[in-house]
Amino acid sequence: MWKRVFSMKRSINPISLAIALLIVIGSVLVGVFGTRLQEREFGSLLPLGDVAETARQIQLRMQIEAIHRPAESPTPTRGDLADLVSSTIESEWRPPDLSAKGFVPILAGQAILLGNQAGIAILYERAGESTDRFLALFVTSDHGQFASFDDFGRMEPFATNRSIIERDEETDPNSSATLVFTDGDLLFLARADDVATLDEIRRDIGAP
Repeated sequence: MWKRVFSMKRSINPISLAIALLIVIGSVLVGVFGTRLQEREFGSLLPLGDVAETARQIQLRMQIEAIHRPAESPTPTRGDLADLVSSTIESEWRPPDLSAKGFVPILAGQAILLGNQAGIAILYERAGESTDRFLALFVTSDHGQFASFDDFGRMEPFATNRSIIERDEETDPNSSATLVFTDGDLLFLARADDVATLDEIRRDIGAP
């Protein structure tokens, strides 16, 4: 018995054994750490769906505040908005004048879309409507940390000069919707009561 075992051990090529062990060890390491490395690669990316949902919640709070504000409450001027942009995201970008489309800014302030990164939120109201119609614009710095998903459901960095429009309720053609785009330095999210309004103002806000 012992001789048989000993003779079998001697018949194993040490080089082949070493290669086999390396393959096994390599497979184990890939199995254990491969997924983590992939998660680390995308771990710093923020899914745009989460960012858009946060923007939606902020918009709702701003609309409630706007509806209940006193009629004589001051509204932000273009100078106020420029100061807000400079102090919050340190950018020379200036909020668009949408008065030609009937939208005037009524509320503005800092907004945290995700994590600790500060952005700005501006709520516009369309004058002369029988019901309250609002448009919200969110802007934050873009350092390549935002991600979208391709047609196969794979996460990928959100590309410059690309825009996405999604309804809150995909099956409702009259649903509120979000327009998202980036110029490489800033990420923009615009929310309106319908897709038609977003299409109407997209050139004014610089969307591709």
